[in-house]
Amino acid sequence: MDTVLVAIAVTSVTGLATFLVQFWRRDARRTRRVLRKARVVPIAKLVDGQLACIVGRVERDGDLIDSLIIGRKCVAFDTTTNVFDGVNFTSPLRIEVTRRVVPFYVVDGTGRVRVDTPQIALCNRPIARTDRYEERIVEDGATIRIVGSVHLTPAVSSDGEHSFREQGAVTATITGTAKFPLLADTED
Repeated sequence: MDTVLVAIAVTSVTGLATFLVQFWRRDARRTRRVLRKARVVPIAKLVDGQLACIVGRVERDGDLIDSLIIGRKCVAFDTTTNVFDGVNFTSPLRIEVTRRVVPFYVVDGTGRVRVDTPQIALCNRPIARTDRYEERIVEDGATIRIVGSVHLTPAVSSDGEHSFREQGAVTATITGTAKFPLLADTED
């Protein structure tokens, strides 16, 4: 009788873990679909404090980083690792997510916006995937679609004065907030 209960418990836990992994992957596809349907705003028309979707080319702002699994140079990576125990390889013991981002710019034909945030949810297709890990990256020069909260600050001229009335007198930054996390997807 105990063997039957153990078998039922193992089957139930395995089924639940499989469901959760499939749900998480479906959630990533749903987020990618929402990103694709979001209305794109040119960088020159960004409004302070609003949520915006922009599309442009990635320009690095400093040194690139190496992705965790593949080791490819990039400005951001997101690696999800399934940790299994030594006996049961049917369901992960835990799921670990490692994200790393260096500041970069997104440039379109109307301007450029700085992306400076420690957390970014990458929704693009993985560059590497097995049953143990999944890795997504954003490379320098890639075309990216990004949704986040806009912050506009007055630019400071070289003499230290605020140049409110000059062309290009505003510096734009896009970040994530607790209510609106920063989402990114590469344009494949």
